Amino acid sequence: MAAGFGQADSWVADTRPPPGQAITFHQSLLEVINNVPLRALLPQWVWGSQTGQNVLAVGGLSGRGWLGKRVQRLAVAYSELAMYMKEMLNDELEHSPGQKQRERGNIFSNLVSAMGNDVENADPSKNDLFGDMFIFLLGGFETSVHALAYTFGFIALDQEEQQLLYDHIESVLEDREPTYTDISKLTRVLAVFLEALRLYPAGASLPKTAAEDSTFTAKAAIPEGDLADPSNLGEKEKRQTTVFVPKGSEVLYDIAAVHHNPRYWPEPYSFKPERFLDPNWPKEAFISFSTGSRGCMGRRFAEIEAIAIITLIIRRYKVSVDPLLCPDVVGESKVQRRDRVLKSYLHITITPHGIPLLFTKR
Repeated sequence: MAAGFGQADSWVADTRPPPGQAITFHQSLLEVINNVPLRALLPQWVWGSQTGQNVLAVGGLSGRGWLGKRVQRLAVAYSELAMYMKEMLNDELEHSPGQKQRERGNIFSNLVSAMGNDVENADPSKNDLFGDMFIFLLGGFETSVHALAYTFGFIALDQEEQQLLYDHIESVLEDREPTYTDISKLTRVLAVFLEALRLYPAGASLPKTAAEDSTFTAKAAIPEGDLADPSNLGEKEKRQTTVFVPKGSEVLYDIAAVHHNPRYWPEPYSFKPERFLDPNWPKEAFISFSTGSRGCMGRRFAEIEAIAIITLIIRRYKVSVDPLLCPDVVGESKVQRRDRVLKSYLHITITPHGIPLLFTKR
């Protein structure tokens, strides 16, 4: 929040909303993120008029029943989140452009600066700005939280890897706190994060539209499974074919298929962070942050954020699977246990059901 929107944040959740607000910022954001599909699926009349939402902060359906109550809570959350965003905008506009640039250098201040001095008639408009703010909040919150959850899940399941990670962190930092200059040295921390993202990316697919007639060269699939060796491909697997894609075609990148393709990732179902320590790792086959000119603009920020959080937590705590919430099952394989611990469902992004972790102070 501080880097993105210039707002102070705390690890301690504040359950008391500020004066004039019905719920806290975190409560409104969480409610909105968890119910985006509901908002998109139901027609506008369900939510009542915009004036009604702003004044009464209630939905157009009766509050009776499960759906009505859920709609009402979501209408309140959207209204409250809009009020918080307007307050952030007004707070930003109170500062001079010079102060924005020197002291308030964050994503939000740069967006406001792009609007110029005439905010009411600016292009992009205030509504455009609010839309951008929501995308940044959604993209920077849900994806990062889930990626870190899966990362700690893998670390908890692989105690040997966790020890290697801890030793690496200690060798870089020794007896001091980390600084920004250490980011580039904490290579194994980044490797662990990227490997978790390879196995559990934020999205299942990437939608694209062909801007012009295109022709792609596709390689034949190779046998599936950990034993497939890309270095010993037969003549059939070496074949290539061309695919014509007409302008305007909808194209879906299958992220999971790319990330589990043994042509690029030997033993693709195994958690092996060291593959990202190889300077020649297949960057074109890693698309968790999309790829090309439309790649995620927040990728570097997400990586630095992840390195900082993983480093600080692993240095202070040993992470394990909570035996009370997820006891061992006799005869269960490592893969079956991993699937059970990291059980997921597809929401806006690939989402963990709730990873049962135990943090023990070192």
